[in-house]
Amino acid sequence: MEPPYVLGCSSCHEKAPGEGSYSRCADCGGFLEYTFDPEYLKGVQFKGPLTFWRYAPVMPRVEKAVSLGEGGTPYWKAERLGEHLGLKNLHLKDETRNPTSSFKDRSAALMMSDAVGKGFDSVVCATNGNHGASLAAYSAKEDVSCRILVPADLDLGKLAQMIASDAHVEEAGDGIDVAIEKARKIADETGAYQATTELNPLSMEAIKTISYELVEQSGVPDWVAIAMGSGVTIHSLWKGFTELEEAGKIDSKPRLIGVQAEGCAPIADAFNKHIEEPISLESGDTVATAIRVTKPMFGAAALRALEESDGLSVTVSDSAMIDYGKEIARHEGIFAEPASAASVAFIPELLEAGVIDGSDTVVSIITSSGLKTNDIIRSLNLRRKSPGLGIRLATKERILRRIATKKTYGYALWKELGKAMTLGAVYQHLSDLESRGLVASSAEGKRRYHELTEKGRKVLDALEDLQSLM
Repeated sequence: MEPPYVLGCSSCHEKAPGEGSYSRCADCGGFLEYTFDPEYLKGVQFKGPLTFWRYAPVMPRVEKAVSLGEGGTPYWKAERLGEHLGLKNLHLKDETRNPTSSFKDRSAALMMSDAVGKGFDSVVCATNGNHGASLAAYSAKEDVSCRILVPADLDLGKLAQMIASDAHVEEAGDGIDVAIEKARKIADETGAYQATTELNPLSMEAIKTISYELVEQSGVPDWVAIAMGSGVTIHSLWKGFTELEEAGKIDSKPRLIGVQAEGCAPIADAFNKHIEEPISLESGDTVATAIRVTKPMFGAAALRALEESDGLSVTVSDSAMIDYGKEIARHEGIFAEPASAASVAFIPELLEAGVIDGSDTVVSIITSSGLKTNDIIRSLNLRRKSPGLGIRLATKERILRRIATKKTYGYALWKELGKAMTLGAVYQHLSDLESRGLVASSAEGKRRYHELTEKGRKVLDALEDLQSLM
């Protein structure tokens, strides 16, 4: 019986010669992708509990399902965090609840199932961290040799997971691109199974199951937000929603929001400049190693997904990602790595600009745990003691001086202050100053502007007199 799918090039649409040796298209260099027959999709029924393997009918067939309990991750309304941000219907899809605390367990499960079913006794992959940690665990379960190539700057938590699962880890260059090329050569030379996300089309088939789960858990939201590195994740989510629409299981698809780090934004910059290919960077500067990809192989596909969904692409600072990692943990009990926190950190800016309405339903995908990363843990260890009266006064004085020069609003004020505190803290200070009669506010459109009162000016003058005596 012929399978209900074909494997072919996403660019030139040439059919791949076979499924055993994964790489790029031999004719044009495009990535390979599975395409399912729409008529087949219309008749698909999902059976069994809400786990990853519930969606086996819409994934390429494997002889043996290798599982550590992946998929079926929690989805809930983030009421406290949403209230803090001013968004009534914020929801989180918590992929940290997978076996190795990352959404990459989905890809590792399907790839290992494919490898074992085809008789491979060794696998190789290049990774920024999460996929390698996942693959190492699934390889250990099946007693398959696992060789992992990583860039020099790797989060220690992810490296520890690889080593604990007895994987052979090698450093390969400063960026993921060098590691990918080396993994390609190793698979060709040794006959090892190619398990690199960027080279194996099963990664997309596995990740798209997040879209299937979301629809079964909640229906179709207005927006789905995800951090972008290579672009494969947002492309895969869109692939899932598109298949669901072809199957007649949904009538509409959500708008996508792709988020990148300010210091490494080849896809976001291209999207906002209306360019069809990602902007190639020589280097990327961000603490979010999971999305530090300077030459995204799926960048063009990610741009198409954003365009087709009538979506958006935004950038966030490293400090915002770290701060919102803390906010997500503080309000919802999920400890997200910086790249994952990016899917929440952008919300205040788009709310302030009126791009997202306060009543819109937004789903943020929390892809991986903060326990795997260096910078967010370090920032928690270095947390300052509770500020004393002097520091609180200095902060309020800085805010008063900013407002004294011009009428402004909270988000703009936060940026002017160098984002040295959370946006919530800025609004708290503004509320306190207004309650004391030092600042007055008024609504203009969708924004609330603040200006200094006469009492506020007298307080500033008094502070200057006091400082002159010191």
